[in-house]
Amino acid sequence: MSYNDCLQDVPDIFENEIGEALAMRTESLGMIRELGPPDLCHIVKIHSSNRTEPDIGSYHHVLGVDTSSSASLAAYINSLQYSLNDKPGWFGPGNNWKIASGTYCTYNAFSKLDLRVQIKIPGGVDAYAINVQGERQDVTEELWTECHVSGILRAILYSNPAEYSVTGLRRLTLAANLREEARVVEALMEQFWNGWRLGSNAETQVASHSRNYLVDGLMAYFAGQGRYNDCAGEILSPLAYAPLGGRQQQADSRSSLDFKGIDPNVAALLAEAYMGGDQEVQGVRVMHQALKAKPSCYPMLYTQAEFLRLKKQHKAACKIALMAVKYAPSEFHAWAKLTEVYIDDNDFQNALLTLNTCPMYTYVDRDYPRVPTPRRINYPVKSEVLEEYNLGDNFTNGNYGSVPMNPRPSADSDAPGAAEEQTQNETSFILRLAAPTLKGTFAHAYKLLSNIVSTIGWDELLQLRSTVFVMEEEYRNSVGPSVAIDDEEDEEDDHIPLSALKERRDTVGENQNPEAMGSEVQTTDLNSNGSVIEAADSAKGEETKVDEAK
Repeated sequence: MSYNDCLQDVPDIFENEIGEALAMRTESLGMIRELGPPDLCHIVKIHSSNRTEPDIGSYHHVLGVDTSSSASLAAYINSLQYSLNDKPGWFGPGNNWKIASGTYCTYNAFSKLDLRVQIKIPGGVDAYAINVQGERQDVTEELWTECHVSGILRAILYSNPAEYSVTGLRRLTLAANLREEARVVEALMEQFWNGWRLGSNAETQVASHSRNYLVDGLMAYFAGQGRYNDCAGEILSPLAYAPLGGRQQQADSRSSLDFKGIDPNVAALLAEAYMGGDQEVQGVRVMHQALKAKPSCYPMLYTQAEFLRLKKQHKAACKIALMAVKYAPSEFHAWAKLTEVYIDDNDFQNALLTLNTCPMYTYVDRDYPRVPTPRRINYPVKSEVLEEYNLGDNFTNGNYGSVPMNPRPSADSDAPGAAEEQTQNETSFILRLAAPTLKGTFAHAYKLLSNIVSTIGWDELLQLRSTVFVMEEEYRNSVGPSVAIDDEEDEEDDHIPLSALKERRDTVGENQNPEAMGSEVQTTDLNSNGSVIEAADSAKGEETKVDEAK
């Protein structure tokens, strides 16, 4: 069926009742935890010639629009008028549907407010903000600046359709020319020292000036284009040598390298950018100055450890990584870097101990928009539009970020059914492994464990695990086979040294049944990281089943 009330080159999601998408967005403001969902553009269409036709409400999500002022958002809504189809087909009258009003919603991740611009065509523009309680507030110039940076970061960090997909999402080019890029960089630099208010990714415990979403977006924008030197010279160098808004020094002058007032956290980013741009001498000089200013700076110690690891200086890298763990014991990155150094140094026993001691964080997924069930959805059909815009996954009720469903093969299709394909595939057990479901720190820890397995092999890892850790059954047998062990009641056994437990295990093991001692047991969970090793253990068990089937 052909509709002439749809936008021609923009995804269009039609509502059952006008304004229900705006109402649900208002209700879900309290559930936003990070940068917020993509912008929401809601429009109301009327039939200009036949007023008996009911008004239509539709919307779409968008990334990359300039959200620095109400004028730019009003201009975007007004531009949608030209996207309505001129004709419903080859022949027929012109399109009589017009856009009567529109509302553009964009989330301010700094102040936790939803800024909205409501326009009427023809008519005026009304800009206001909605807080978590649904109350209306006035919009200030500072809120617009924060909103502009929030929109820039969402456009950068949500740019990969494989990692972030939403139905009806329109992605626009963030900076089409150098002039627009200069405005983007200027906005990011203006809010750089407030970036910690945005929070950080799932692998960072405490947000700082060097680890937050603003830094992630800034580094991703320039690193994706290989422009490390531009990032170092134009942005990071002035910020590092003029901390907290102080007097800026010229980045290309030699005196800037001798400036004592350096911010060590930003200097860590500057050193990474220099090394990424093949300017290692400058990077080492920045690291030297920053460590002289603050030897206990964890981001700089992390950067120096990575630099030494890449230079195959494993002993020196190990000392620096141990200092990073000492000064930031709650940060996962410090422990993970120490594990990598141990792996490169072939010290797998300490690598396994360090990996098992890593602090693990609960994974927090990105913010997805919550919208009601639509009446219908219209997608652009032109090939060039399909290549430019991401139309997202198949629609599901309540959440657009779900995994698309696989279509069922028809009866006349030659493709085998799901049950037949699973029977024929000898490696179908791999589909049930836990590794693909791990995210955040758990996925990173599993990757490090996989590196150990690929280096020494699975059998050697099991033997190493038995040597390093006290197995659960061995711990039970070490205090007597007839005594029930309770971790909460037997606090004295929790403080027994590892060497004493191993001596007791060897003494008791001589009187135990060898078959019971050789049975498969689980590792004592020193912290929540034990699930990673268990996932790897189950993966090896599934591979054994495949070999037996062969």
